[in-house]
Order: sequence, then C-alpha cells, then structure tokens
Amino acid sequence: MHVKSQYLTLTRRRGSFLSSGRYSRYVLHLVCTLAAAAALSACASKPGPWPARALPPSAAVKVDATQFLPKKQLVDWQVDLDERRLRATGSARHEAYIDALHERLARAGVKQLRFEPFSFRQWSVQMDNWCLQVMDGDRPGVLQSAGYIPYSGVTPPSGITARVAYLAPGARPDASLAGKLVLVDMPALAWTGQAFHQTAVHVHDPHKAMEPDTPYARPFQRLGPLITVLDGLQAAGAAGVIVILDTPTVTADGLYAPNDGKVRQLPGVFVDRGLGQRLRESVLAGTAPVLRLTMAASVRQVQTHNLVGIIPGKSEELMVLASHTDGTNGLDDNGANAIVDMAQYLTRLPQDSLPRSVMLLLTSGQLAGDVGMGEFFDRHQNDGLLQRVAAMLSIGHLGALEVLPGSDGYLRLTGRFEPAAVFAPRTPALMDASYAMLKQADVAPAFVLPSTESGTKYGAWPGELQYLRASQRIPTVRYVAQPHYLLSHGIDTVTQLDYRLMQRQTVAWMQMLLDLSRVPHADLRQETAP
Repeated sequence: MHVKSQYLTLTRRRGSFLSSGRYSRYVLHLVCTLAAAAALSACASKPGPWPARALPPSAAVKVDATQFLPKKQLVDWQVDLDERRLRATGSARHEAYIDALHERLARAGVKQLRFEPFSFRQWSVQMDNWCLQVMDGDRPGVLQSAGYIPYSGVTPPSGITARVAYLAPGARPDASLAGKLVLVDMPALAWTGQAFHQTAVHVHDPHKAMEPDTPYARPFQRLGPLITVLDGLQAAGAAGVIVILDTPTVTADGLYAPNDGKVRQLPGVFVDRGLGQRLRESVLAGTAPVLRLTMAASVRQVQTHNLVGIIPGKSEELMVLASHTDGTNGLDDNGANAIVDMAQYLTRLPQDSLPRSVMLLLTSGQLAGDVGMGEFFDRHQNDGLLQRVAAMLSIGHLGALEVLPGSDGYLRLTGRFEPAAVFAPRTPALMDASYAMLKQADVAPAFVLPSTESGTKYGAWPGELQYLRASQRIPTVRYVAQPHYLLSHGIDTVTQLDYRLMQRQTVAWMQMLLDLSRVPHADLRQETAP
C-alpha cells in the first residue's frame, strides 16, 4: 500500500546556520512540520480510555483488531518520545522512560513486573564540553561541527591541539598520522535491492517498490567501515579524528554513531560537507590549519535497568516479546510502546487460552554495544529461564515511512513505506509466520531473510538479539526498518510515521505471537538446509 506523498523536511531541535536561500526554504518546511505536529499533538492530548472488557478464548485464536489502543494514544506516545530526545544508555532521560514504560505496563494489567539493574561503562559529554576550533591563520575561532562521535575518547578540558592531516578513502592509517588530528571522509557504501532479493525466502512487494536494481543507501550501512577506520587510526596513534559527512548542516547534525559501546582513545567529531571540503582543500594545498579539539567527556560506571514482565499462560514455556528502551529519537524505539499495546490485549485473555506464558523483555543498552541483552543472558544463563523460551519476537521501528535526501540534502517523505526486513532462522514455521505477518500488516516492500546470513552480508544490519540466538539456539524473529534519520537525534518523528500501518503491525505481531504459541517446541527449532 502506498501512502500520500508529502514534501516535508524533518524538524530538528537545535538550529543550523544556513544560507539565506536555504534558510527561507527551511523556515517554510519547518512551519509545515510544526503545523502538522501541532495538529497531531492536539488530537493526542486526550487519548481516551483503553479497552477494558475481558476477552473470550476465541480472541486468543483470531485476534480482535478492535481491542487495541486508539490512534490518539499512539500519537500521544510518539509525541512523548520526541520530547524525550536522545535517550543515551543510562542517562536521566533514558531511565525516566524505563519508569514510564513500567507504569504503562502496570496499567496494561501486567502484574509480574521487575527491574533488573546492572552497571556498565558509560561515556558521555555535555553540549558545552566539546568543540572544534581553528588556532592559526587569519580567522581563528570555533568551527561549526555537526556532532560528537559517541564513545570516541576524552581530552583534557583544555583540549588537544594539532595540525590536520588527511587520510584519503581507501588509504590505510600508518605511523605518519601519530599525534595528528586526522580528517577522513565517511565511508561510502550503498546496496541495491539485490541485497534483499538474493537470499529472500519470501518477498512482500506488490507494488514492485524494491526491484533488484533499486538503489538502497542508508547511514547504518556505513557503520562497519567507519568502525574499521576509527580502530585503524587509534592503532596508528592519531590524536583525534574529524569525519566528513556528505550532507549539508541541516541533515548532518545529530548523528549518533557508532553505537558499539567501545570507549576509544580517539576523540572525534563529525562535520558537514561544506566545512569538510574547505578543510580537505587546505590540507591538500599544503596549508593545513592547526586545530584544537575539545572533548571533555566523562567515562564512569553507571547503573541502568532491564524491564521484565510475565503474563502467565497455560504452561511455563515462554514466548518472548522484546524491544529496547534507549534510542536516538522517537522511532528508535517505539517497539516498546507496541509491546504495551499487546500486553493490554494479552492480560484480558483467559490464562488457559494462552498455550504458553509471555515474557515482555525491554532491554537497555542498544546504544552501548547491546549491554542490556548481554547482561540478561549472563544473569539467567544457569537459572533455567532461558531454557523455557520457545521463541523470541523482536519488535521495533513501527510505522516507518521512507524519508530520503533530495539533491539539496534535505530529507523528504517519498510517499512510500520504508523497506523492511524480517530475519528468522531457516525454520519453516518461523519463516511462514513472518511472511504471514508482513502480508497481514501490508508493510511493503518487505523481505523475510534467513538470520543465518547475518554474519556475512547482513552483518551491517544492527541486531542486539543475534548472539543470544546463536549462543542458546533460541529461535528469534527480528523486524528491522532503517529510515535515513534513524541514527540521528534531535529529530521530530511524529509526522514521519503512518499510524494506521503501526496499528496493523501491532495486530499482525499479536496474531503471529499467538499462532507460534501453538507450534510445538521441536518444530520451532527444525531448521532446513540453505
């Protein structure tokens, strides 16, 4: 299903310097976005009552789509997520959101709720504690950076001062870069639809929106190559790094990547294409400036929490609904709110109508190397809990519309849904259930891909649950959609989503959960050969 095309620029929460022409267009787009957001927010101000009546046993077989939360509630929660902005792992904003989810699940009727606290090594920096400055030449002063590189490193409060060197794309870092601030281009990497079609077991694309030759380029594809560059520069002894993003300021601001949680000794920043080009040209012309990079960040042990709930069923075996709680913006991750919606449905079913109990697993740490899922695995490795899990469904990024940059760099809605992939083991029951879910939700283009491929070509797809499945042989189905803005904070997402799609996805995931609850344990693990 196609959605009405809109010419709309994403709103950002911190301003950018623009040329007068672009400024006028930006203001116009901003007014349109704010007007749409205000209308959505107004309709969401009174979300209304939740469904409350007890559901019959038949509703555990055929899902009743009328018994889910109203659109107004979904919009209200999306506005709330936008207002929370960047929820860095273990930050006050993040922990407040976990508390809010606890309250929502309690209201949904989940009686067995618990926090599982753990500590991790957190890197953080305040807005006033990082900058890039020119120290020589005719125009010394602060340069406008697009953002800091999270977990990149720490400088003294006075910063580090060094001359800039340039590392060309494809060149390998060496000892000549030791002690220098190194300018690099963000690695360029793009796929075509063939990356999906070549291994897809099922394809749902009735409008042929993703053909094998259709271009597909998203920022997440560059994370692996970027990490390789950063680690190479650190090994070469570079003092710091400046990464050029090939976008204008208005869309470069706020990138939060990489998110592997590895604290490096290579403090760094992102700059937009304009500043990056000027710096590159000066280095190549032999007039490299002396810059001061300040990244007065802190690295410390911080406590965060996983949130776990249990909805009792007929047996002690568990079906798991999983999502994460930290994130860059309102789309990342609205899966937790969808799980609240599913929970209010499940708690109104007779307990005996659920063949298996349901675990709700909302983990912390996907912005810090997936430490929350790792902690959950370690905590329950020997207590029998993981052995009770029949299958796990990982839900997130619901309702996503496709937003792509135009020739001027502005992000605009294309009028299509964001391409999506469902990763599942090569198990007929899981592959078929995933395909049925996509068709029921009518999300397209969408592909069912074997998760056994994720260690090679699809290793670029972020996925906090892959290693859990690999370690414990827990069958895991993971839904992934990666809009262009997903890794950026400061984005307003409320107008970038299709709420009817979000509702259909929630209902379809609910049907999938209940259908798989009736599949024998052994059949959920019976994989076929590639």
